[in-house]
Amino acid sequence: GRKTTNFILKAQRKVKVDAPPFYFVSKWVRHAFAFFSLLDGDAERGALLVSNNLKTNLFTMTNDELQSKTIAFLRFPLIVGVVLIHCYYKELPIGGVKIPVMDEYPIYKLIADLFSQVLARTAVPLFFLISGYLFFYKSSFSWPMYDSKLRKRAQTLLLPYLFWNGALVGLHLLIELLFPSVLSGEVKPVLDYGWCDWWDIFWAREPSEPGGMPMPINCPLWFIRDLMVLVVFSPLVYAMVRYLRQYALALLGFLWLIYDGASTPGLSPTAWFFFSLGAFYSVHRRNFVVEMRPLLRGAALLYVVLALADLLSKELGWNVYVHNVGILVGCVFAISLSAYGLEKALWRTNSFLEGASFFVFASHVIVQIFIYRLILWFFRSSTEWAIIGIYFGVALGAILICLAFYAMLQRFLPWFLSPITGGR
Repeated sequence: GRKTTNFILKAQRKVKVDAPPFYFVSKWVRHAFAFFSLLDGDAERGALLVSNNLKTNLFTMTNDELQSKTIAFLRFPLIVGVVLIHCYYKELPIGGVKIPVMDEYPIYKLIADLFSQVLARTAVPLFFLISGYLFFYKSSFSWPMYDSKLRKRAQTLLLPYLFWNGALVGLHLLIELLFPSVLSGEVKPVLDYGWCDWWDIFWAREPSEPGGMPMPINCPLWFIRDLMVLVVFSPLVYAMVRYLRQYALALLGFLWLIYDGASTPGLSPTAWFFFSLGAFYSVHRRNFVVEMRPLLRGAALLYVVLALADLLSKELGWNVYVHNVGILVGCVFAISLSAYGLEKALWRTNSFLEGASFFVFASHVIVQIFIYRLILWFFRSSTEWAIIGIYFGVALGAILICLAFYAMLQRFLPWFLSPITGGR
């Protein structure tokens, strides 16, 4: 009757499609129990069962769709990981005194190491893997294609790279002019820059700590810098993965596995190995999500063991090997878990968060400058729980403010937002 029909329509709307009436007849074997419930007057129960069957059977994703959705879904969680990496503070100025929080607060150190130095460290390698896959996706390499890719990447990588590094330089200059005491002694004044300083600002400044990686002034953009170098050398990457296949990956993987410390800008072993790994799957027309999806249980168990081993061996010389193997297994776990959740409708992609990912990535360090100082001013306490609150507060505050700015630019200045995010 009318009640039954209404519940069926609700079930159809729940899966966001108008299921054709003949579907309920053609799938009579699978839906027999549902129909008996409907005929028996239990309309709500029957419609719910039909709805679940619809989601499971009628709208199963193809392998290509699953891979596309998995990549889209991963973008924002990986950006959250990047933000957490840059909230890893070894010292905090509280009450005018720099406190070595890593030495004095063991619980904070454990939490910060877990989130910033173990779990989040999967983010950048996985971005390189995805970038390598998408660069060669469904295209046979040729010199005209190479020229076209270079032109496109100038818009999607080079222009945002110059803008966001320039934005941070501009912010430093503004602070120096309006509040001279804020950055006094921390960095060289912008008005005193020479040619070498400008090169360092936009390419690779000397690291603040011995053994660190040289980075541009907007430090997360080292990823874009190294990605641009890989794009330039993409013919070499193509030749390696096309003809040397697993042998090239084994060599690059070995160099990455033993890598510990600084690297020449643009020649990071992390960038070259994971970009080439993604390129390998793409060039050989292999779906990395489908191949990694069955590994979920094994990857989950192994990753828990490796993450704990990594966390508890930070001060030991062999930690680099455990850490890097953990990153590799973590990538498999992140991909397979995301694909599983999408298949089972446990979560879904969010177009707003996906679109905002690059904006958060490029701008969060700028926002963190203000959030960091504001929270330090607000939290005068030096208790361990206050320090933990600062850690998560800076990360959460930076993400929310970046999302708010992105939403406003998307609403009122889309013509400006598009070029500074590479048209994403």
